[in-house]
Amino acid sequence: MTDLIRETFADIVRKDESNIDLGYAALLMAEHLTQPFDTGEYLNRLDRMAAAVRNAVQAAGSDQEVIQALNSYLFGQIRFLGNSDDYYDPRNSFLNRVLDLRRGIPITLSLIYLELGRRLSLPLWGIGMPGHFIVAYGAESSPIYIDAFNQGRILTEADCFDLCNVSVTHQSTFKEQFLRPISKRAILYRMLLNLKYIYFNQLNWEAALKTVDMMRLVRPDYHDELRDRGLILSQLGRRQEAIAALQRYLFLLPDGKDAATIRERIAALEAELLRLN
Repeated sequence: MTDLIRETFADIVRKDESNIDLGYAALLMAEHLTQPFDTGEYLNRLDRMAAAVRNAVQAAGSDQEVIQALNSYLFGQIRFLGNSDDYYDPRNSFLNRVLDLRRGIPITLSLIYLELGRRLSLPLWGIGMPGHFIVAYGAESSPIYIDAFNQGRILTEADCFDLCNVSVTHQSTFKEQFLRPISKRAILYRMLLNLKYIYFNQLNWEAALKTVDMMRLVRPDYHDELRDRGLILSQLGRRQEAIAALQRYLFLLPDGKDAATIRERIAALEAELLRLN
């Protein structure tokens, strides 16, 4: 079953951007990394949530009123909340658990906001600022910034800069790089990246390996994940596989800034194998 979930996820992320079902992909990601559950039930739940707020959204007379209708429903009526008390709990990164517990981190709460928006045909898109994910509403030339982690608070451009501690001299570069729409594939990758850091800090190498393998499905051209896969395999005592992954990484990036360190790691793993034999 797990292999089927993984392959279904892989099929989705290989599609063109417009054809990627972000909510379904996020649920498959959660199912593969945790345990089987009924993804259809959670998709139906998102459908029901969108239906519950549709009349209020359609009755809104302005963009601000549309956002207020969404905020009143999500953060007032059904009480979704940013999980500041246990921010690094892995459950905050799994869409099904966020829907169950109504607690999450910026990216998963934003994902729910985006999924409701898609069902309601609203012009919502994600913004992957450094350290804090937000949602934008409207045209890219004049968006309204929304912080789903903080009850749908409306942010000015200056607020966005302050959240990321950007100096005045770098604001134009920041706006160009980080206040633009982020792709669905990039959202999934960032969710997995959050989990990878959590599992690394927990020394949960089995979970980290599954996470990195999914990251490689989303971004097969990001060779850092191949390197990290090798390092994780070495932590799991799977030395032959670790050496193969690290050698492949060096083949792809022979002049990488960490090439010397990786060569030393391969040599150490090979020495360990000799001692064991």
